[in-house]
Amino acid sequence: MKQTNTKITRRVRPPIISLSILICLFSWSLISQNAVTNNCTTECHKRTVKKDILHGPTATDCTACHETNGQEHPLEDVAGFTLFAEGAALCYSCHVEVEEEHNLKYVHKPVKNGECTECHEVHSSNDSHLVFTPAPDLCFFCHSEYEDKKATAKTVHKASFEGDACLLCHTPHASTQKRLLADKSKQLCLNCHNKIIKKEDGNLIANIEKHLNESSHLHKALKKRCTSCHNPHYSERDLLLKDEFTIGTYVKGIEENFSLCFGCHDTDLLNLETTAVGTEFREGDRNLHFLHINKDKGRNCTTCHDIHAANNTKLIATTVKFGRWDMPLNYIPNDNGGTCATGCHKEQSYSREVISND
Repeated sequence: MKQTNTKITRRVRPPIISLSILICLFSWSLISQNAVTNNCTTECHKRTVKKDILHGPTATDCTACHETNGQEHPLEDVAGFTLFAEGAALCYSCHVEVEEEHNLKYVHKPVKNGECTECHEVHSSNDSHLVFTPAPDLCFFCHSEYEDKKATAKTVHKASFEGDACLLCHTPHASTQKRLLADKSKQLCLNCHNKIIKKEDGNLIANIEKHLNESSHLHKALKKRCTSCHNPHYSERDLLLKDEFTIGTYVKGIEENFSLCFGCHDTDLLNLETTAVGTEFREGDRNLHFLHINKDKGRNCTTCHDIHAANNTKLIATTVKFGRWDMPLNYIPNDNGGTCATGCHKEQSYSREVISND
């Protein structure tokens, strides 16, 4: 019925409506059982007000929803009242803003079907939004697969299962975005990843938003969304990755260890010793990716590349971690190749231009 999470409602409803909802819910939350004065709830229907938060009409005027049918009440086995409207139509007589959300492109199925009571209590609740139980447990009644997979996943996105959980990223009723997202996918991630985050194991997650803003070139996979590579809820791999990518400076140079990258990039850059098209990192047709990676102790992609953003077109990092050392790469590109003078080796240059011996 009502969603008071300001981060979410502000994006899908006009501000004046959101403010009125907040004021209304706040006033309802102040009504305790001791303040109930209507005879229905104080004399016969005490169970309807047994929980902490009361629906406004329950607390003040039952006839806002119920109307007499002319039969004497109360009498055993006689229903003296009926609802003046059925299903969602009754709710929408007050909650017009929720009905208006049907005009948005994506509508939550229970809302579209008018099934308000699939999530909301009618008379009283222990939650300020009058739901049966807070998210994510409420969501798990239907979306149980997320709870099941969380239990066996290698890594779990804590934001998806703690605090406001689902409502950090999803709207409960309707949205302009697919999957009922409260904003564009990438922006949702950056709402949290705009600072350094300390993980439970003591490792730090960088301030991704700051890094992107300070870089001239973004990884194309990241231009619209982070979920090209990361699962937003849980993963069978480290770092919430959606496919295989072996972590570390050195890794055996086989396709299976870089499946995530090869979802977009040409496998020839790993497998062919010579090529004219599989990679631009080559000396003539000598494949320098093959030279660096295709061996038992191959260099990982992150030995040279920043996977999110960098200040050159090839996403070559300024520095990379080598143990505790921030190793400088000193990469300088040119029209036909570039020069690199890292902590790995002395200055080396390469050129894609094939020089004829004729």
